[in-house]
Amino acid sequence: MKAISVKQMSLAAIMTAVSCILSPISINIGPVPISLGTFAVCLSVTILGRNLGMLSYLLYLLLGFIGLPVFSNYGAGVEKLLGPTGGYLIGMIFLAFFGGYAVDRFSKSFIKQYLGLAFGIVLCYLLGTLWLGKVLSMDFGKALSIGVLPFILPDAVKVFLALALGRKIRSRLSFLQAE
Repeated sequence: MKAISVKQMSLAAIMTAVSCILSPISINIGPVPISLGTFAVCLSVTILGRNLGMLSYLLYLLLGFIGLPVFSNYGAGVEKLLGPTGGYLIGMIFLAFFGGYAVDRFSKSFIKQYLGLAFGIVLCYLLGTLWLGKVLSMDFGKALSIGVLPFILPDAVKVFLALALGRKIRSRLSFLQAE
């Protein structure tokens, strides 16, 4: 296992802070708000890659879990993770993993990276929808209509913007390219 450099740790911490700043920004449209959380995860893994991107997201989750108001609508704590949107928060681990894998594996292809991030969001949607349905006692179709359908277009745009911006930033961070 390769050691993480101080520069890499610092950048992961910065991206955790970016997630903490962006993710609470939300628009309430029902039990699942539109937030900048998916944008923050996609940006982090695009800049950092899979391993550091996952580390950054897990640190963000830990901060929210212990009570810092970093989740959507400035929520925090175990109750937020166990609430209706908790499945999406946990599902973003899959977004970080698979999206980060695509970013690392297909460094030259915007389209393949986009598709990898989109696949991660689909997995996030799946877990989040199952969780939402369970917590709010609704069938899968109803949970899908509330927790996924309104988010497809906004998330498609957020992935595109995060990938475009993240690729530019990553290309300027030469120490990430060499390691």
